[in-house]
Amino acid sequence: MVLNSVTVIGGKLATMGLGFIFWVIAARTFSQDEVGLASGAVSAMMLCTQIAILGVGSALITHYPQHASDPRRLFENAFSLTTTASFAVGGATLVIAGLFLNNLSVIAHSVWFVVFFLAATVTGTLGILLDQTSIALGRGDQVLMRGLAFGLVSVGVLSAVAWGSSIDHAIGMFVPWVVAGAVAVAIGGWQLRRALNGYILRPRVAGPMWRDLTRVALPNWALTMTERTPGLVFPVIVTEVLSKRDNAVWYTAWMMAWVLFVVPISVGLTLFADATNNPTKLRRAVRVGLGTALGIGVAGGALIALLAPFLLQILGKRYAIDGVPVLRILCISVVPLAFTQAYFAICRSQRRLREALIIGAISAVASIVVGGIAAATWGLNGIAIAWTITQTIIGLVCVQRIISIARVPMTAGGDA
Repeated sequence: MVLNSVTVIGGKLATMGLGFIFWVIAARTFSQDEVGLASGAVSAMMLCTQIAILGVGSALITHYPQHASDPRRLFENAFSLTTTASFAVGGATLVIAGLFLNNLSVIAHSVWFVVFFLAATVTGTLGILLDQTSIALGRGDQVLMRGLAFGLVSVGVLSAVAWGSSIDHAIGMFVPWVVAGAVAVAIGGWQLRRALNGYILRPRVAGPMWRDLTRVALPNWALTMTERTPGLVFPVIVTEVLSKRDNAVWYTAWMMAWVLFVVPISVGLTLFADATNNPTKLRRAVRVGLGTALGIGVAGGALIALLAPFLLQILGKRYAIDGVPVLRILCISVVPLAFTQAYFAICRSQRRLREALIIGAISAVASIVVGGIAAATWGLNGIAIAWTITQTIIGLVCVQRIISIARVPMTAGGDA
């Protein structure tokens, strides 16, 4: 589990690290308003991918042990369901943006933006499913390869756009996400072909399998949405409540903090897969998972907090002045997130999704509501403090639940 966790983390960190270079180039090349608009559009697209995945990746991990001898039918239905959902969610988001949003309505009023937004939503959603497929297969190295490819391609395409194209700047900053996503999905298809002895992924729609997937997927999806929605909604809130300039600062600080948040999230996914395959060894998996998440997370948080002025200064003076306190505050929340993600992994593997959903929903609503009020009242520092306090309270609740669940003997059937 540790090796799988570390390689998955490595893949995510590669994407995040190269993503930092991406936004450095963007900040140095384009205006702060343009960066703010582009990052808001990227956040909207990423929110779409989190909605469109529908928990299918978690369902695939849950069902994989039953299909391990021949997982092709499982994979085909999972990828077909996800592709269909991503088109539907992307289209619905464009309609909402065109009708109800102000600064972000541009994504619905430009033909090219519409095309690129839909393409990025589809490839981004498939990328998430590919990552969870690799985790089910115990192949975190595949995630690492795709993460490196995505980051390198996105930086390369942005460089080409910045210095050799007359395309609209906001659209130009969005194009690399489309190209990099397509490359990552292509690599994922090639990896699956190698892992399954020459198998080529094909679309398949089988009613019973789709029902089996969605029955497990939707509760897991709802839980994942409670985790991810606040971070994806915050850039929209900042753009609309404060300004595009403020969102440029917020988004870059959040992306740097997300490098840390990826650690407990990735460890939680591998803990979920390991506990599903080996339910009788849950306690040991939790100890190893928490040790890995806290060890890497605390060390990484201290390093990022120390280097915050230097990292943000690379983007520009305004980013450093406004972003350093925000980034340092956000770094603190990696500790409670480690316990929250471990608790969610236990609930997923033990089918305790109802109680996890209650805690997750409270966390999401509190984060968004309190964060929105704090942003309007105290600006960027306020939203960062609100997020960290909320995560700390939820983390303490999760610690208590982990201790309580660990006291109950686990059975081979996975019940607690």
